[in-house]
Amino acid sequence: MTDVRDGVVAGAPRAAGLPLLGSVLDFRRDILQAMHRGRTAHGDLVQYRLGPVAVHGVSSPELAAEVLTDSDRFGKLGPDNPLRLVLGEGLLTSDDHKSWLRNRRMMQPIYTKQALAGMFATMGVSAAEQIAHMGDRYRTGAVVDLHTEMMRVTLDIVSRCMFSTDVSRTLAGLGPDAVDVAINYAFDRLQNPLSPPTSWPTPRNRRFHEVMRGLDDLIYRIIAERRRPDAPTGGGDLLDMLLAARDADTGQGMTDRELRDEVITTFAAGHETTAITLTWAFYLLSRHREVLERVQREVDGVLGDDLPTPEDLAAMPYTLRVFEEALRLYPSAPILPRLVRRDTELGGYRVPAGSRVLVNLYDIHRHPRHWPDPERFDPDRFLPETGKARHRFAYLPFGAGPHLCIGKHFALMEAHLLLCALVRRWEFRHVPSHRVVNHATITLRPRYGMLMTMHQRTPSAARTAHVAGERTS
Repeated sequence: MTDVRDGVVAGAPRAAGLPLLGSVLDFRRDILQAMHRGRTAHGDLVQYRLGPVAVHGVSSPELAAEVLTDSDRFGKLGPDNPLRLVLGEGLLTSDDHKSWLRNRRMMQPIYTKQALAGMFATMGVSAAEQIAHMGDRYRTGAVVDLHTEMMRVTLDIVSRCMFSTDVSRTLAGLGPDAVDVAINYAFDRLQNPLSPPTSWPTPRNRRFHEVMRGLDDLIYRIIAERRRPDAPTGGGDLLDMLLAARDADTGQGMTDRELRDEVITTFAAGHETTAITLTWAFYLLSRHREVLERVQREVDGVLGDDLPTPEDLAAMPYTLRVFEEALRLYPSAPILPRLVRRDTELGGYRVPAGSRVLVNLYDIHRHPRHWPDPERFDPDRFLPETGKARHRFAYLPFGAGPHLCIGKHFALMEAHLLLCALVRRWEFRHVPSHRVVNHATITLRPRYGMLMTMHQRTPSAARTAHVAGERTS
């Protein structure tokens, strides 16, 4: 209930914290657990203190709808957003509505389902090479870190779709964890306002600046090469499309800096998020035999020995629902930050200008008022008729409102293809002794990777499974 005294609306309930630090240590230890404890104790809107910064955790679809659709009151984080150290001012981080809207309109035609259909063949090449790589490297029954393998193939896909070439070797030259170094550095600064200035010559600062110099050199070099008058085109890859995009009002294209920001945003947000959710999907399938067998029957009934076509994907809707349910339980980007632009009210409480709002997708996707038996893995939650009755902000894996992720269709097409192609050939079983622990940074990855044994499905076994499914259906 709203607490009003003398006509003044009270602030949101506060989570307990340490002197000076507030909840900094709790957030660094496990931000999702800290926010879940706050929600359990105080409700769907909770105030935390991170050093001098006030943060409001939002954990209901109703409050999320208000925050994510009202950009006049709740905008992107400002110039002090640590993510800008990595992503610059791309679509994900820009708080200048005019320039954001200009670039969004320029890029929107590139990411429609129709425009992305041309990328499907490129994705298929990467999928085929990943299957060959895993078949050569691992014998049946071998232990594989599936998270590592999913990161490998999604990086290959985004490289080929962006540049018509695989840049993974160049990135590896910066260090196998180069992108992780950059993103985790920014996230740590986001949840800890007491971090030392970036100009201080600490080992971590030096490593971060080294990685960013390498990433920038790589991207600017590719852009410069593609801009040369005599340069061959990328055959219609994403960079070609970005270079060709024009402002409808002025006819101008993007500057090198704008291109750099959108390219690195696509890399950072585009490959790891899909890889992580595929990893969680295979983990969930290994723990739910009945769901796995249903997926196998669907895939075996549609696919032969070839990779899926777009028409094949349309004939395998249950497999896509598996990915969507994995995104519900393990949203790849579990927290969406916003800046409060002016003094306002939210959920009946006063929220002051300059404070931050963290929209907690992890708890929203498990909200008991909107998800019956929320911890249960049930892909049929995403049957078309089921979704119609659900609050439209109860499921937000790609955000919502005007800032809905522009790469949504790319990610779903890529994930559907990989899930079907891999299920057709192997069964992955989680190693029981391997600890599975959430680790939330910008993304929600398994902290210790995902160790699974890989078992080849022979064509005869696949046909038998399909026939058995037909007899029992």
